[in-house]
Amino acid sequence: DVSDGSNGQFLRTNGAGTLSFASVAAADGRAYTDWAIKTGTYTAVDKDQLIANSGSNFTITLPSSPSPGATVIVKNVGAGTVTIARNGSNIEGSAQDGTLESTKGMQIVFVDSTLGWKEL
Repeated sequence: DVSDGSNGQFLRTNGAGTLSFASVAAADGRAYTDWAIKTGTYTAVDKDQLIANSGSNFTITLPSSPSPGATVIVKNVGAGTVTIARNGSNIEGSAQDGTLESTKGMQIVFVDSTLGWKEL
């Protein structure tokens, strides 16, 4: 017998005949967060997918203390330039921030403390 789960949950099995309810967000193993529209200063988290949409310049700050394999995707669809603030980690092996002009996009992955964030 399986008791009723909560709204939005699904029924799963452990492969040995035991059924239980689980939340999709916790059990789906998604690689990324849902796309989010940002129009001003924001601090990214691992697995963020961001659409920057502003007529003014603003900054997206990368996660602090990232683990190897952390990733962030940013696409600038606004007229303003987006500064990608390194937050203490290198970008492409250098201690400098990056920029995304209008219509540009990037996916970056954190490699290690020397290389830092590398663009794919």
